[in-house]
Amino acid sequence: MTSSENLKNPHHFNVFASACPSRKLLNDVTRRWSILVLAALLDGSLRFGQIREKVDGISDRMLSATLSALAEDRLIVKDDAAGTYSLTEPGRQIARQSLDLFDSLYRALDEIVDRRPMGDGAVSSDDGVMSDGAVASEGKAA
Repeated sequence: MTSSENLKNPHHFNVFASACPSRKLLNDVTRRWSILVLAALLDGSLRFGQIREKVDGISDRMLSATLSALAEDRLIVKDDAAGTYSLTEPGRQIARQSLDLFDSLYRALDEIVDRRPMGDGAVSSDDGVMSDGAVASEGKAA
């Protein structure tokens, strides 16, 4: 049984097929900024500037394009009256799953960083990470 046959998929979609709409959605969701914006909105509705602050490093132009793409995919909605963005139910489901992915990345990094030989310019496990787990940004106070 191949990995594509092993997926729990009661739907008629097939992300491995290039013409399937699930492929476009996968591409949109897994873009660098999209998955971070979705996860940032898990705590509730945010204004544009609040999202930009939460997703460190994203430019206004890229955030605008990302929000437009996520709205087009119906993963987020904008409340024009309040000027806020929030997740739709499908967006919330994907955002929740992204937290599992992030956790897997963190666990993998713990192992990868711990196994790197020191002294060859490799980063230590605490480079860029503050004691509370937040990532320190260049040029910003930690």
